[in-house]
Formats: sequence, C-alpha cells, structure tokens
Amino acid sequence: MKARFSGVKPWEAPGDYSDLDLPEGDFLDLHNDFGLLGVTLAGHPKAVLRLEFGHPRRGRFALEFHDVGELVMQQTVVSSDGWRGEPEVDPDGIDSITYYEYGAELPPVFEVQSSSLRLKFRAWEVTLRPLAA
Repeated sequence: MKARFSGVKPWEAPGDYSDLDLPEGDFLDLHNDFGLLGVTLAGHPKAVLRLEFGHPRRGRFALEFHDVGELVMQQTVVSSDGWRGEPEVDPDGIDSITYYEYGAELPPVFEVQSSSLRLKFRAWEVTLRPLAA
C-alpha cells in the first residue's frame, strides 16, 4: 500500500531519494545542502519518527514518519570514536532514503542511511514541516 505524503511530492516505489520535491516546484537536497541535526521517536498517540535537518542560511525543517512500526536503528559511530569539541558547522546529510511498498495490507518500508546512522521501519505517512530557527 502507498504512503500518504504531506508537504512533499509523493515518491514512487521502489526508489531511492535524497532530494525532496516540494509542491511549489522547488526541492531540498538532503545529501548536499542540509545536515541531519537530530532523530527523535515519540510514541503518543502513535509512534512518530522525526528527522530534523538544517542549513545555516536555508533554515530548518522536520521530515516526519507517522504510525511507525518495526523500527531498527543502527548507529555506526559514537562520540568515543574521536568526536571532540563543538559539533560541525555543517553536519553530514543523509545518503538516501529508500522507499518500498509490499502488498496491499502492509505499511511501506523506509530505509534511511547516512555516514553515521541507519534506520529501517514501516510507516503510513510522511510529512514535511518547517521549523522555527
């Protein structure tokens, strides 16, 4: 079954995405232009996985996945691997988000990959929201 998309043009499955096409014709490049600033999971009333992105001049936004299930998260580096001092001015973006659809009754599968993090989960809805600076 297809996911519902809000604030971003729907994706075709199967597919790999690092650009988010916006309804007004612009796009956001998650690999080259925006750093991944945070990942949060909230569980009430339904699980929402939130990826927060930012750019010093272009602002911040959240890419949210709603009604998340079967979440697997793998962190490939930790602070003891040599991170010291202040965070990078331009944090790393993500390499890609892979989108799959399996059958009519199952939620779609998403795989998010960056240089330091991998996420795999199912979700019914994807929402792009601007955030205050």
